[in-house]
Amino acid sequence: MEQVKFNKRLMAYLLDILFVAVVFYLVSSIRFINPYYDKYIEVFNDYTETLDKYSKQEITSEEMLDMNQDNFYYLARYSISYNISTIVIIIGYYVLFQKFNNGQTLGKKIMKIKVVSKDNTNPSLLSYLLRSSFIYYLYVGSLIPLVLNSILSFTISSHYYLYISALISYLFFVISMASLVMCMLKGNTIHDYLSKTKVVYEK
Repeated sequence: MEQVKFNKRLMAYLLDILFVAVVFYLVSSIRFINPYYDKYIEVFNDYTETLDKYSKQEITSEEMLDMNQDNFYYLARYSISYNISTIVIIIGYYVLFQKFNNGQTLGKKIMKIKVVSKDNTNPSLLSYLLRSSFIYYLYVGSLIPLVLNSILSFTISSHYYLYISALISYLFFVISMASLVMCMLKGNTIHDYLSKTKVVYEK
């Protein structure tokens, strides 16, 4: 089976981001899903006020980071319900739906491409899970950063959270960019290699 060109994969990727964004917006707008909603809004307002002061040059970047250190921490903690919802959506769409829909998300269906294993069979659930753990970082974060940041917000102090969270985000941003370059040059991405899958044209 002929592997898919970069532009086809990119278009399917963008379409999937759009579909997931719509679902996530609808779910996140349900207030009772997040019992910390009021606290989240309170911290978020404080966070935006600090950014506004920085934009008006009333405080330095160091002061802004220092003032927002606790805000970053509590925004992560109070968004735990949204993170869980995002994880469920990602697994439901990119793992279960794709597994039982002939290796296709809606984006791939529109672009007439699909995911198959190296021997051209339908990949296992584990393979789809591995793919979704490292892909789609540019939208809401891939599974691993979401899970790690959610755990960290309840297990370490705010002093360390900002630095560790930033390190995780930077690491997965680098992985995403490397994967993008690999796809452009070789047609395969990091998650293709890890999950032993490939994207081919639908027959």
